[in-house]
Amino acid sequence: MALIAERSNLLEPLREFVKVSRRPTWGTCAGMILLSESANRTKQGGQELIGGLDVRVNRNHFGRQVESFSTPLKLEFLGETEEPFMGVFIRAPVVEALLPAQKGVPETEEVHAPSKQPRGKVEAQLMDEGKVEVLAELRRGVLPKVGLDKADRPTEGVSDSERTRERAGDARVVAVRQGNVVGTSFHPELTGDVRMHRWWLEKVMEDLAKRERLGGEV
Repeated sequence: MALIAERSNLLEPLREFVKVSRRPTWGTCAGMILLSESANRTKQGGQELIGGLDVRVNRNHFGRQVESFSTPLKLEFLGETEEPFMGVFIRAPVVEALLPAQKGVPETEEVHAPSKQPRGKVEAQLMDEGKVEVLAELRRGVLPKVGLDKADRPTEGVSDSERTRERAGDARVVAVRQGNVVGTSFHPELTGDVRMHRWWLEKVMEDLAKRERLGGEV
């Protein structure tokens, strides 16, 4: 219990940064898991979360280290005419639900991030109460078959409609944005393509300009 409490205390400054100060934050792969409000396939108490994205992620959805892969992604937020972006997936998670949603997962496998409120009026104005924006999706059939695909897992709390949707080739979410927080299942930092980093820096500058207009701390 002492170890769990210590780990939680270490994450408090990050929760302050993300959910109270509402600062721009981007997490890739394991970072996206940490920034999610809910995560499953983990033992209760074994995974502390920061939160900030109203999503439920499935850890290691695409399998083990040897099942890592790369695949081109259509990232329309970079520009509709842009060439595909190569996504590098390494023991990657997936966003399996946008919250609020019916959990349907055993409590021993699901953990949640602590609730936090914006610090003041400026941070409250910066807070985006809208739905999570889906930035990138992956279609079933473009990848090698892997053992943890949601459509094929026999014991997970997956509805028949979800299973049918996956097997029909519908998209799986691998990148999301909500207000000041972005999460990606893949690793843009492992490619020579700087387009997503350039887009992110533009969002950071927009945030700074907005804070200055509202009279908040820059």
